[in-house]
Amino acid sequence: MKKKFLVMMSILLLMAMAGSAMAAEGTYIDLSARDVVLSRVSENLGCRFENAKYYCLIKPDGTKLTNEIYTSISAVSSYPFFKVEADSKDGVHDEGLIDDQGNVMVPVMYADVSVVSDRWAYGVKLTPSSGDDKDYTFTNFSTGDKTFYRIDTVDFYYRGKQAGTLSRSDFDGYPTAYGDYICIQNREKKRVYYNSAMEKSPVDGDYGEYTSTYKNRATHYVHNGTGMPAFETGCTLTPAEVEKSIVYENGKFLNLQGEEAFRAAQNYDSFSGFHGDYAVVTMNRMKGLIDAAGQEVIPLEYEEIGNYEDQYLTFGVISAEKDGKFGFLDAAGNVTCPFTYSKDIVSNRGILASIKNLDGTIIVLSGLAGELPEHYSDVELMSDARAFVAKNAEGECSLIDATGETLIPYVDTWSISYNRAATVACYSLGNRTYRIYSFTHDAAVPAAVSAVTPEGTASDLSTEETPAAEGTWTCSNGHAGNTGKFCPECGEAKPEDITCASCGTVYPADSVPNFCPNDGTKLK
Repeated sequence: MKKKFLVMMSILLLMAMAGSAMAAEGTYIDLSARDVVLSRVSENLGCRFENAKYYCLIKPDGTKLTNEIYTSISAVSSYPFFKVEADSKDGVHDEGLIDDQGNVMVPVMYADVSVVSDRWAYGVKLTPSSGDDKDYTFTNFSTGDKTFYRIDTVDFYYRGKQAGTLSRSDFDGYPTAYGDYICIQNREKKRVYYNSAMEKSPVDGDYGEYTSTYKNRATHYVHNGTGMPAFETGCTLTPAEVEKSIVYENGKFLNLQGEEAFRAAQNYDSFSGFHGDYAVVTMNRMKGLIDAAGQEVIPLEYEEIGNYEDQYLTFGVISAEKDGKFGFLDAAGNVTCPFTYSKDIVSNRGILASIKNLDGTIIVLSGLAGELPEHYSDVELMSDARAFVAKNAEGECSLIDATGETLIPYVDTWSISYNRAATVACYSLGNRTYRIYSFTHDAAVPAAVSAVTPEGTASDLSTEETPAAEGTWTCSNGHAGNTGKFCPECGEAKPEDITCASCGTVYPADSVPNFCPNDGTKLK
C-alpha cells in the first residue's frame, strides 16, 4: 500500500567478494535475488528471487516456505514475525502478518498491522475521510497528491486467531499486552483491559498489570485484566497467562495464590520481578541474581547487573560492575571476563562490549571469551547478539563470533546482516546475488553450497489459513488430541524440540533444560 506511492530509488550495488574463502563453522549459498530480508530473531528470511515479481519466505538453504505472493516483506523487531503486503482491490487494505514458518497470523486485509507482543497483534481497517477528520494520510510522492482516511474498525488477534473487533471510539492506538491480557486506550483517554476473548475487565484501567494498594502493613494487588485480587487465597490466575506471577512481601516470595513459592536465601531490600527464569535482588545496595527456585546464582556482590529487554543471562552470560570495574559472569557466577576496565570507558553493553583504545582502535570484551586479542578500527555491536561486525585498518569488514572466531572473512562491504543468535548472516555480492551463511558453531570445516534458485518448492499456504501440524499432542493442562500450534482449550503453545544455538545438540520438547549442559547457552 504505502510502497505503491513511493518513487523507486536507485539500487546501490555492493562490490563482489573476491576469492572463495569459507566461513568458520558454517556453510553458505549464493542466491540469485533482487532482495533478501533478514530477521533478528529467526533463521528464515524474506526473499524476492531474481526473476520473481513477488516475495516469499525462505529457509537459509533457499527452500521456499510460502508461495511468491507478497509485494513486500519486512521483519518485525523482537518477535519471529514478518509483516507482509499483497495486491488488494482498493490499494489500501493490503497488509498482514505471518510467523517465521509462513503461517498466517493476521490475514492480508488491513491498511495497517501492528504486533503488540508474542501473543497479540491487530489490523486496522480504514474509510476515506476529509483532512479535518483523519487518522492516516497517504502521499503519492510522484504527484504530491494526498488522500485521507479515518479508522473504521480494529481487529485484534490473539495467538493468530481473531479475538474481537473494536470501533474507532474504543481505540486510540498503542495497546500494551500483559500475557493473555491487553490494555487499550480509548478516545476518551481511558485505559480498558480485555482478555483473550476481548471481554472487558470489570475494573477501571490503571497503568501496569496490577493495581496495588498498601493497607494494614501489607500490599494488596488487583489484576487489571480480570479485576481479581491477586497474590492471595482464591486467585485463579496461572503463571502461563500473566507476566508477573511472583511478588516479594515481608521477606517472602509469594505466588498468585498468596502461598510461599520458595524461601528467600536472605532478607532482600528489593526484588526486580522475574524476567525469564531470573530476577535481580538487592541488599545493602549490592545486587545479585536468583533463579526460579530462589537460589542465588550470582552473589550479591555487584553494583550493577546487566540485562537486555529485561532478559538475564542471554547466551548464558551477563555483564556486571564491581568496585567500579566492568566484567562478565556465567550462569554459575563464574567470572568469564575479568573486572579489569573502568565501567566509565565501556560502551555498547550486551553479551559484548567495546572500549576505545589509546591508539584509536577498538577493544572488544566478550562474555564468552573475555578480551578478544584482535583490535579493530571500528565495530558494530548489537546489545542482543552473540556476534558483531568488525572493520580492519584497510576498511574491510568481517563477522566475528563472541568466542572470537571469524564467521565471515574480511570482505569489501560494511552491510553484513545477521540474526541475534549468529546462526544466519547475509550480504549482497552485487549483480542481484546474495550470499547467505548458516552457522552451527560447532562444525570444524565449512563447505560451500552451489548457487541455487529454488523452483517448485513452495508450500500450499494461502493468505487466509494456517495449516495444521501433523500428529496430535497433549498440553500440560491435560487437553489431548490437539493438532495445531496452540491448544484450543487453554491456548498453550505446542512444545517443540529445542536446538542449542552454540553446540547444535537437540533437546526433546519434554526434557529441555534451562541451559545447555555443554556450553551454558540459555535454552528456555
